[in-house]
Amino acid sequence: MTIWHLKKGSEKKIRFGHPWVFSNELAQSPKGIRPGELIELRDFSGAFLACGYGHPNSLISFRTLSTRQEPEIDGGFFLSRLKAAARVREIAGLDKESHRLCFAEGDRLPGLVIDRFVLANRVGQVFVVQSSTAGMDLLTPRVLEALEDLVKHEARVSWQNTVVIAANDSKARLLDGLLAEPKKIIQAAANFKAEKAKILVQAPSPDMQALTFTADLLGGQKTGFFLDQRLNVQMTARFVKQILLNEQLAGKREIRILDLCCYIGQWGTQLANLATHYGRSAHVTLVDASAQALEIAAENVKAHGGVADHRKLDVLGQGEDGLDGLERRSYDVVICDPPAFIKKKKDLPAGAQAYYKMNREAIRKTAANGVYVSCSCSGLFGEEEFRTMLSRVMQSYDGDIRWLVRGGHSPDHIQRPEFPQGTYLKSWIGAVL
Repeated sequence: MTIWHLKKGSEKKIRFGHPWVFSNELAQSPKGIRPGELIELRDFSGAFLACGYGHPNSLISFRTLSTRQEPEIDGGFFLSRLKAAARVREIAGLDKESHRLCFAEGDRLPGLVIDRFVLANRVGQVFVVQSSTAGMDLLTPRVLEALEDLVKHEARVSWQNTVVIAANDSKARLLDGLLAEPKKIIQAAANFKAEKAKILVQAPSPDMQALTFTADLLGGQKTGFFLDQRLNVQMTARFVKQILLNEQLAGKREIRILDLCCYIGQWGTQLANLATHYGRSAHVTLVDASAQALEIAAENVKAHGGVADHRKLDVLGQGEDGLDGLERRSYDVVICDPPAFIKKKKDLPAGAQAYYKMNREAIRKTAANGVYVSCSCSGLFGEEEFRTMLSRVMQSYDGDIRWLVRGGHSPDHIQRPEFPQGTYLKSWIGAVL
């Protein structure tokens, strides 16, 4: 294994737990290795620090796999990591329905994301595996070996009824000199259709049964379903429940929900199902850039007791242009959950303005005594920048909103305080007066 040394004093961050080393922290040039090659990292004096993989041409030159001297980074190493990850999801009470099994650095496996989708019949499951780095690309065969061993160890679903999809289509791969590839099924199961998969998702309220969603796990965005919003949906449901149970609104025929940038209708479907559970009807207006996603979203809403209408929003960055036709102050719940407008630092000014414009218009659609939810999944758009954007929105708003709670990642998206780069999702939930 190739040995790299850090400059004197640069080891503090690694010893504190941060999993990355930048090229300017190395005592020698990273050139000359194969991208993704396994590396042993030592401090300036030669003491062992970590083992991981390196890259000769990336600003992030080294990513930590272990701070122990592992005999080998093999299938057994990955099985140990995946068993630990599965145990954490079990402790969090997330293992019975679809969940993120592995969240890259959060689970000590940088560059690797694995979502586990539990199928509605509970007999089958789908793993969607994403690699975003050259190092994890090289290690993927060992990951897949460990995944099969994990399934056999758990003995809940047979390997024959397990589907594995490689989802290496992220543009983030370009940063590591990799090509984005079409998604493909690398482990198949009989009678499984990835384009219309029926997956189980944890209910928005503890007194409800799991929901069955239709999702396109092969052609959809990311891994096919945004599992990171689970906590935010559940917190929103707590407040929406109070609207549903409010005596003054009991005579109202239906609750109206506006789900902006809805994708396949995760928010609208779950809140419509909540309304049905408490004996009320729900009308969900779905807005998204994808006609295909809107079709699936409407199907999901209707399958869970809601009435759906939808409209295609072509340019998400100019969100207010697509919201003019929606009546002001007419929705009991408004969800503003746009895509990542800021993917590079140079996108910050334009991206911040896009978030401002969309939230400025969206909040005006919320009825009195309604609930407003604002989200951002741009990692480069930090909490302070998000606060500033919301403050600007409030200055232009002619109503009154009281922010009730700040949301964030679902518990299966493991966070590390020593690694702030792993925290990207922000959510504020407020009551409109």
